[in-house]
Amino acid sequence: MSGLRSGVAISTFGNLVTPLAGLITAPVLAQSLGVVGRGEVAAATTPLFLATSVFTLGLPEALTYFAAKRPAREGWTVSISLIALGALGFVGTLLIAVLTPFLSADDESLGRMILLASIACTPSLVQAGLRGLAYAYRAWWLVTSDRILSSASRLVIICALALSSTLTPTSATLAIAWTSVAGILVYLALPFRRHVVEERAAAAPFSALVAFGGRVWIGSLAGILLSRVDQTLMVPFAGAYALGIYTVAVTVSEIALVFNAAVRDVTFSLESARQDQSRLEAATRVSTLITLAAAIGVGLLSIWAIPFFFGGEFSEAVVVVFVLLIGLVLGNPGSVSGAGLRARGRPGLASWSLVIGMTVNLLALVLWVPDHGAIGAAWATTAGSIAAGGMNVFWLRTRFGVPVRNLLLFRRADPAELLRTGTRLRRMARRDVRETSGRGSD
Repeated sequence: MSGLRSGVAISTFGNLVTPLAGLITAPVLAQSLGVVGRGEVAAATTPLFLATSVFTLGLPEALTYFAAKRPAREGWTVSISLIALGALGFVGTLLIAVLTPFLSADDESLGRMILLASIACTPSLVQAGLRGLAYAYRAWWLVTSDRILSSASRLVIICALALSSTLTPTSATLAIAWTSVAGILVYLALPFRRHVVEERAAAAPFSALVAFGGRVWIGSLAGILLSRVDQTLMVPFAGAYALGIYTVAVTVSEIALVFNAAVRDVTFSLESARQDQSRLEAATRVSTLITLAAAIGVGLLSIWAIPFFFGGEFSEAVVVVFVLLIGLVLGNPGSVSGAGLRARGRPGLASWSLVIGMTVNLLALVLWVPDHGAIGAAWATTAGSIAAGGMNVFWLRTRFGVPVRNLLLFRRADPAELLRTGTRLRRMARRDVRETSGRGSD
């Protein structure tokens, strides 16, 4: 469990940076651009982030899975994978260009913004592959540094644009799109991390990565559609105003997912190297416990914080936040369970869960968004998340005999495990402060 605690603590530290930076930049964007302008920025950048996820073909997860088992002989396979990801990024940019008239609702200004953002697709996909390799090497700090660099650069640039009165939908789009790949430089340190994992098998051929990645990709595609298609379709279905409200709600609600994301990613890496059912069960319960606590805190604070920081015109986003938080909490056990399924060599089962969730989400979007706007999209996302998460728990129970109660019902030891992880976070924060102070005095 020490490896899980250490990895989760470091990853949580990195995951905190993005929502904290978002808490600063989101009000700046909202107040500088207004509801419609904020909606246009979301409409311009969402196709990029959607394509970045769709065109991975599951290769980053495959790199994590195989490199965790075969850390010393995968150089050629890794190189081919990164080249393939770069080529797929080019294809993604071309596809976005073809779809731009529909995505922009024939708005020429919005169309130009979409095209400018889409150029970042290739470096984004290469970055995703390098991040997957970093997880395999348990180079948690590299992934954390990636996220810190991307979030910090976005924060600095957007605030500088706002202070200089040059923050427009176009400049905001460029800042968000291109700072997302700023952290790619930290992975130059990856060759020095290969020794941390003991080699246990021969190198995997590229075909094995493609086969594994293909099964993961089906689920990744469904998962991204589950989380991104609502914002992609919002303008055609309900207009930029509804998207502006919904984007703010998503930004606020995702703060509750910080711990879940860290647990899911670290669990996948560790379980890929060596399976431990008790560790998986504990990780699922602790993740749900902290996500529930975070959701309660975020929900209560949003009542005051959204009107205060974003402005009164965004007040209706508060109800949307509450609906989204319901889905995050109820879908949390299934999120970590899905990582367990992939680590056990059954990514297809996790993919089927996400396909089911995506289907529920798409049907609900078509039915509810045209008439109910942002709140309809929130309920659609919640329904899809619950369906996908529930199926992952079902697969673990039926295929691997993991008792459902061990994944869902809290135990007395869970708060203590949570406190130990928190202690690691505090120690790391203090160490960083001491190191920073020491460098500053040199």
